[in-house]
Amino acid sequence: MFPQFLLLICVLPVQTLAFPSQHTVNEKSSPHLRASRYSRSGNYHIPSVVQNGTSKARFDIQTPKTTLDTETLFSLDAPQIDPINSSVFEWWYFDVVSETNPDDSLVVTFFTSSMEAFPFLDPNETSILSVWLWASFANGTVFEDSVPATVATVTGADGRTNSSGNWSPTGFTWNALTANLSQYEIIIASEKLQVEGRLTLTSRAPPNLPCGIQPGRTELEIAPHIGWVNLVPDAVAEVDMEIHGSTLKFRGSGYHDKNWSDRPFIDSVQSWYWGHGRVGPYSIVWFSYLAINDTTNTTYVSSYVAKDGEILVSACDPSILTVRPIGKPGTTGGRYPPYARDIPDGFRLEYDLGEAGQLKVNVSVRTVVAGDEEYYMRWTGDMVGEVESERGGGGPKKEMGERDAHSSSPLVGVAVLEQFVLLE
Repeated sequence: MFPQFLLLICVLPVQTLAFPSQHTVNEKSSPHLRASRYSRSGNYHIPSVVQNGTSKARFDIQTPKTTLDTETLFSLDAPQIDPINSSVFEWWYFDVVSETNPDDSLVVTFFTSSMEAFPFLDPNETSILSVWLWASFANGTVFEDSVPATVATVTGADGRTNSSGNWSPTGFTWNALTANLSQYEIIIASEKLQVEGRLTLTSRAPPNLPCGIQPGRTELEIAPHIGWVNLVPDAVAEVDMEIHGSTLKFRGSGYHDKNWSDRPFIDSVQSWYWGHGRVGPYSIVWFSYLAINDTTNTTYVSSYVAKDGEILVSACDPSILTVRPIGKPGTTGGRYPPYARDIPDGFRLEYDLGEAGQLKVNVSVRTVVAGDEEYYMRWTGDMVGEVESERGGGGPKKEMGERDAHSSSPLVGVAVLEQFVLLE
């Protein structure tokens, strides 16, 4: 989600907390963050300058049921950090990759962060509010640029109005079109970037929280100090954009999530593998993470698999998901745990689906959408997979397709994926 002129990162030793983290920001007396800029109408008005004082973050929510009601959904798409001081970051992320040609892709990210908290932002920008746009074309062209905002407004925190965001006066907005957040529209009218058009998402799968939805109270930390919610794991998405006079128009697999943290990125992350896509009838999301200076080398994961819109797996048990890089012989691309400048050719994913078997997917990286070839990379990719189900006494049975009566084709699909590796 970041520009090509990334800064070199100095990873400093820090003390790693046990998970779940015991920081005091988890202790909250109200279901929503409240501050001087949080109005009774459910609107957040976020200024463009770093705020003084201690920030508070929300890393859990009340979930009396195993489904998310409208108010809870809206609160998940609202700001989770307040106020934005120099140590915290938060972003709202939307993407789409073409189903027919993964070289076509679009990513839009709305940031509230200083460069001190998230050092992959523009070092020359003073506003903590910015929107980044990345677009890749079938002809190999990759466009990336950003625009600062003077104020950001996020609505819907009270559950009475649909979620929306406006980073003014950038010309970038998002709007949830339905009360259950199953449809989004991102509208761009940026004279500065010479970009105009829209991205629409219509969800194909239910929302995903790091460990699924738990009775009573649900954790929102994917790892210590890293919050994550995935409101649209997979969507039918349509892009219709004019970018510097070039048309980008396609249909594909879309996605929306958000991340936040109550401390600087480099104080938490050693490595971070994330991606999503659709392979055959399966909507999949993966997140595999190592914390910096964790002597136990604990792997934090979140696994999500839905088939035809029905959730098969939504969990954070590391025995359910394995993510490993794949590299060419003679290179460090397949090394694990990874180090900075280890650039893989792809990833091997293995999901334990319980009685449904094992979903095994090879993801091959394709178009480099963003990155510095050191600490951060984002790609579009191709996926090929299979499901192995146990057959009583007869060993594993491979299902190489959706397994209708006549299918023998492999599961295939497209993905967007990324890695951060900050360990030297």
